Amino acid sequence: MRILVDEDSQARAQLNILRTDGHDVVAVGELDKNGIPDPEVFDLAQSLERVLLTHNTEDFHELHRKRPGHHGIMSVYRDADPRKNMSHTEIAGAIRRLETSDVTMVGGFHILNHWR
Repeated sequence: MRILVDEDSQARAQLNILRTDGHDVVAVGELDKNGIPDPEVFDLAQSLERVLLTHNTEDFHELHRKRPGHHGIMSVYRDADPRKNMSHTEIAGAIRRLETSDVTMVGGFHILNHWR
């Protein structure tokens, strides 16, 4: 899968796991785009024809509703209790499960927490 990783999700360990899993991964920071507004991140993902991976669920869910027809968004909810948050390995596993399901990625907004 071709993935653009948002600034809030671009930990080196996460990128390495996704790349080891065979994904074509580019992080916002690797493109010198850290700090750009969410709509620009969204547009960047579309121009690069990549699924977006983010922890910024609320803002990107709003963009998903306003601008359908995108390449897909995978989002991870963070909990106030850090023990409930997904690790990098769990995120990669959720992406594997999502990718091998019958769910269509294009145009979808996928909460990875549901794919644990």
